Amino acid sequence: MRLIRNARIQNLKLSENELYTFSLNHTLALYDIDAIYTFIPKNACSTLRYSLALANGYLRNIEDINWIHQNTQTFVASQREIAKAKYSFIVLRCPYTRIASCFLDKVVNEIGVKFHDSLGNQLSINFYEFLSYIYSQNRANRDQHWRNQTDFLHYEQYDDYFSLEQFSEAINSLKIHGFKVHNTQNVLKHDSTSFKRIEGNFSKMKEVELKKIREEGYVPEYKSMFGDNEIKLVKEIYRDDLDLYVNKFGNHNLLF
Repeated sequence: MRLIRNARIQNLKLSENELYTFSLNHTLALYDIDAIYTFIPKNACSTLRYSLALANGYLRNIEDINWIHQNTQTFVASQREIAKAKYSFIVLRCPYTRIASCFLDKVVNEIGVKFHDSLGNQLSINFYEFLSYIYSQNRANRDQHWRNQTDFLHYEQYDDYFSLEQFSEAINSLKIHGFKVHNTQNVLKHDSTSFKRIEGNFSKMKEVELKKIREEGYVPEYKSMFGDNEIKLVKEIYRDDLDLYVNKFGNHNLLF
């Protein structure tokens, strides 16, 4: 029997249980192999959601890739599918690299995330200010791209926990289970893999300056986004994610 993580944390209707409905809405059914995949944004989720849609028979090839962005909820699993699944898996990521990637891709690259002052004027922020903003937020109000990874866990225990830092192992293991992964990085270009990484001290550099660097074909090394204050903030915001990651994979793939 599979124990559901969030169903019993509050004695109220499940439809009113915010954490349960949040994790449920990120739990997708893979039909052919009776599997459940919990997706976490910034953790290869576009690659895996596209692969899942392809396996479920809704897409033909990579030309249909943008369909997944309008159909995030199409494969959300039913309660019965979740309870009766033969296999379950989730992909976790080093919390330091996940939030640095989020800032560079979502804020610097201006993909849907902008900040404004009280008068409505757009602000240019740096990575430290971004982390401070997240720290000030109520956890339930955080955007899914930087919300704590533990909030996405729908099961008490998954059959497989994969590390994004060792994603090739996930691809091989999922293939054995009957699920072929199709990498979409080169098509979607949501991340910074095509840019040359440079070292320096970028934690206090405003996004407008970072954007200029990006336009020249460069992005900072993830480590270059962190000073002592940024590391401290990530530890405070994502302590549960760090503990989960170390528990499943050890600490050798953590950025710090």
